[in-house]
Amino acid sequence: MNVEFGFRPVEPDDSPALAGLVSSTPSSGSTGFTYDYLASALDVHKAFASNLHGIVATANSSVIGMVLGDFCQIQWEGRVCEAAYVSNLRVHPDFRRQGVARGILSYGNRYAEKLLGADPVVYAAVPQGNVGLTLAQAHDCQTTGPIQGGIVPMLRSAPKSTTALEVRAVDQDDLAEVAHGMNQFYRKHNLWSPVTPSTLDDFQNTSVAGIRPNRLYVVARNHRIVGGLSLSNRTQLIRMKITNIPGYAKLLGALLRLLPRDGVLRALTVRHVWFADGELEAVRYLWNYLRHSLRDQGDALGVAYDPRDRLADVFQIPFWLPMFKACYIVRASTALDPDRPVYCLAGP
Repeated sequence: MNVEFGFRPVEPDDSPALAGLVSSTPSSGSTGFTYDYLASALDVHKAFASNLHGIVATANSSVIGMVLGDFCQIQWEGRVCEAAYVSNLRVHPDFRRQGVARGILSYGNRYAEKLLGADPVVYAAVPQGNVGLTLAQAHDCQTTGPIQGGIVPMLRSAPKSTTALEVRAVDQDDLAEVAHGMNQFYRKHNLWSPVTPSTLDDFQNTSVAGIRPNRLYVVARNHRIVGGLSLSNRTQLIRMKITNIPGYAKLLGALLRLLPRDGVLRALTVRHVWFADGELEAVRYLWNYLRHSLRDQGDALGVAYDPRDRLADVFQIPFWLPMFKACYIVRASTALDPDRPVYCLAGP
């Protein structure tokens, strides 16, 4: 029997159906993840997006497919462009290979161009080994260099303290200085969304089910802010489960106590890492300080970064720690400079 599919923007009442789709369709690739939501799926995703939109596919009035898009402004090859970061393209297993994903993306392209204008930059993160990478390359999307993501264990011991450095949470009076520091650090990166004091304030004050998951931290040297990062604690909003993982990574994860027997990761997500010129030592101290001081909130810190970036020198991740490779696929009219670093939004 032929089924007629419909496509429309997501509605608040769709949240339970979206949660079911995400839970039943693990991401594919060498490492796979799925999520169980402890609050409204749409509200959870909005907490970590600038301006979230979604498209659903329906069959007989039931939601059988979805995609989410964060509409934002990003840097692309030296200019700021309207953009859509695409994630969670999913189709129920019973309706795959019937053109549903293609229909979702076609409707979504028209929807995005209506709101963002002609020729927005559209991009998505694709894990290594995911079939979506082959499809994107076949449709003339550009591909960035490899990025890395993974989880880094907490520290049992505090880093050696220094009287010159102080770690603290950001307050209202810091926002302008922090926004300037972030934008300066990422001024040459593709896919960076420039921040303002207002957007950082909104980020910190986002609330889902009475929980404020986002925090900003800074490190100050002799009371002058010289670096910082953002941290999102999603452990009370989402249960992140590993559904597929290489054997060596599974073994190391068990030895390091990062992968519990139930497969649920308690990882806090780190983003927006930045530091002033000459202050690598300070932001390393911030990173390690939080790895120790937040150990009661999670088992690990989740990161994603371009290996060519200075952030590799911050994290100093040992070669034996499992890291998961991915890349960004990008549809843009301006050609990608392969030597330009990429800001990484997606990750654990």
